[in-house]
Amino acid sequence: MPVKLAQSSFRDRTQEFQSVAERLRKSFSSGPGQNGPSSNTSRAEEQRSVVAHQSEFNRRASKIGFGIHQTSQKLSNGQENFSF
Repeated sequence: MPVKLAQSSFRDRTQEFQSVAERLRKSFSSGPGQNGPSSNTSRAEEQRSVVAHQSEFNRRASKIGFGIHQTSQKLSNGQENFSF
């Protein structure tokens, strides 16, 4: 039984894909300093932003941990005053 193929329109975009992949490969393979000073500046700013975010997180986590510790100490000291 012969199979009738439906006509479909398509566009071979292999070349476009390969050019984009090559550009990405080059941008990722180039080391620091090869993309110019603006790229290094933006990377440094991004890294500072990440460090600042981590520092803020650590500061808040430390406060929470200290509060938990204080509460724990108060609870353990309070239990010493009770007789069972």
